[in-house]
Amino acid sequence: MTRTIDNTTRALFNENALKQENTFKVLYFKVHALGGNARAILAASGAKWECVFPKDWVNEEKKTTLFGVLPNLFETTPTGEVIEIAESDAIENYLSRKFNLLGNDPFDEMKIRAYCSSIQSASNFLLIKVAGIKDPEVKAAMRTQFIETIVPRFVTYHERHLEANGRNGHYVGDKLSYADIKLAVVLVSIFSVTGETQINKQDTPAIWAVWEKVNAIPSYAKWIKSEEYQAITEGNLQLLGY
Repeated sequence: MTRTIDNTTRALFNENALKQENTFKVLYFKVHALGGNARAILAASGAKWECVFPKDWVNEEKKTTLFGVLPNLFETTPTGEVIEIAESDAIENYLSRKFNLLGNDPFDEMKIRAYCSSIQSASNFLLIKVAGIKDPEVKAAMRTQFIETIVPRFVTYHERHLEANGRNGHYVGDKLSYADIKLAVVLVSIFSVTGETQINKQDTPAIWAVWEKVNAIPSYAKWIKSEEYQAITEGNLQLLGY
C-alpha cells in the first residue's frame, strides 16, 4: 500500500506537539543504529514509551511505512488518537522540542543542532563506511580510519566546546539537551570500537562529564540496564560489528 503523510492530521499533530503525557512506541529493528537516539530521548525524558520490533519487515511493515524504512514513531493520545512520524531526523527533532531539549532560545537551539550534526557525522561514518562495507580489506581500512582519524578529531572539537561551557556535563547552559543525549548514545558505539583508550575521565574530562551526567538520569539508567536494551546492544554487535 502506497501511503503519504495525511494532511488531515494537521490539527491533531499541532495540538499534541508539546504534550508530554502521551504514550509512545518506537518501531525499529533490534539494533541501536538509527533508532537509538529516539529511544534515548524518550528514556531520558521519563516518557511513557516502549520498543516495538518488526514481525515480518519485508512482507508486512515495509509496505505500510511512509518511506519503506524505519524508525517510525507512534504517539497515542489519552483518547486513543495516533500520530505517526517517520524518519529518524524528524522523530528526534520532534521529541527534542516536545521534551524541552533545544535550549532556552534560538541561539541555544542553533548550537545544540550544530553539536548534534557533528555527532551524527561520527555515527554515520561508523554505520555507513565501516558496518556498511562488505569487502573485508576496505572495512578494516575504514575501521582504522575511524580509530586513528575520526575519533581523535571528534574528541578535539567536542572536548573544546564542552570545556567552553564549563565542563559541567552539558553542551549548552546547565540543563539537559538533545546534544547531551546524542553524545551519550554515540559514545556507546565508540567505546565498542576503541574501548576507553581515547575517551576517558582522565584524558577527556569534559566529554566524560556528559557521559556520567546522562547515565545518572534515573529513567535513562533504568533503560540502559534493562534486558531489552542489552538485547539490542547484542543485536548491534552481531549485525553491525560494534
